[in-house]
Amino acid sequence: MIAVNRKQTLITAFGIGVIGGYLLKKGLDLRTPSPERVLAAVKAHVKRDLRIDGAWIHLQPENWMNGPLRQWVYRGGLTESVDGEAVHYDFIADARTGAVLRLERQS
Repeated sequence: MIAVNRKQTLITAFGIGVIGGYLLKKGLDLRTPSPERVLAAVKAHVKRDLRIDGAWIHLQPENWMNGPLRQWVYRGGLTESVDGEAVHYDFIADARTGAVLRLERQS
């Protein structure tokens, strides 16, 4: 009789752990912005300084080393027109917060 109760308890605990892990993952996924949302945030951040004509972003985040720090980022680019010439910028944005970590003009 005691062995059955332990087995039931183990199965119940395992089930609760699986369901809890699933719900936790779903909750964390909801807090991670989509690449499209990150791109919109980048464009909103730079629009006071640049006149953006085009923009793109990689849809898969990548692991990036920022000095001794390792973080997940999205890479993308922006284009503006200056005196009829296209000027390109590359950016790196934090995949979890959408914050712009680097914006570089390409020559």
